[in-house]
Amino acid sequence: MAKKKLSNAEKEELKAEGELPTKSVRRHETRQLIWFFVIIAIVFASVLVPYFYSQSLKSFNYAGVDWMKEEYTQFDVYHSEFPALNGQNYKYNVFLRNDPRENNVAIDGTFREFKIGGYVSISPEVDSCRGDVSRVMLDLGSFLELGLGVQKVTAATPSFEVHNETGRAYASCSTKHRTIVMIEKGEPAVIQSKENPFCYTIRVRDCDDIEPVEKFITEVIRAFRENE
Repeated sequence: MAKKKLSNAEKEELKAEGELPTKSVRRHETRQLIWFFVIIAIVFASVLVPYFYSQSLKSFNYAGVDWMKEEYTQFDVYHSEFPALNGQNYKYNVFLRNDPRENNVAIDGTFREFKIGGYVSISPEVDSCRGDVSRVMLDLGSFLELGLGVQKVTAATPSFEVHNETGRAYASCSTKHRTIVMIEKGEPAVIQSKENPFCYTIRVRDCDDIEPVEKFITEVIRAFRENE
């Protein structure tokens, strides 16, 4: 049933009896309602704007791929997912412990020369490590095999003595026809050999210095993605 429209006389009667709000009361109630919604909007903005701003700071583009900072209780991780650099139809994930934008390890080389099959040749000093460097060797091998597409990568040594005692493969920059990544202690740097462009030397300061290894990974990604 349609609501009956009040006549002016009926409105005046209701006003007199206090049952119909005056215009000033209605305007006051309208202003209160507007302020209520304004306050709600401010509260939401104060929560959502900082949240989305902080999220935007966690995502960035570097070396031709997108990265996301993931925060954990004990450490932060910088994660990127990108198509395999060898052109294969699958995605590869990289997880770094250090912000790649702040990794200032010295580099020298083009980081685009690789052959199928390779060696990660670890010096005796690094091989004796039990810190983070020993862990990151697994990440390096996986990146070379799958992310880059070198395929089979074998652990090796640049020491003939270790080679003779253990039977581990010997590999140095003099080894031809394979990708060679040398890991040794020294002033942190990543250097491509001028005599053998398929050989790279990664120097770490100590057994917990993983930044040079991560620098090698990001510079290889940059060399391939930014020149596609």
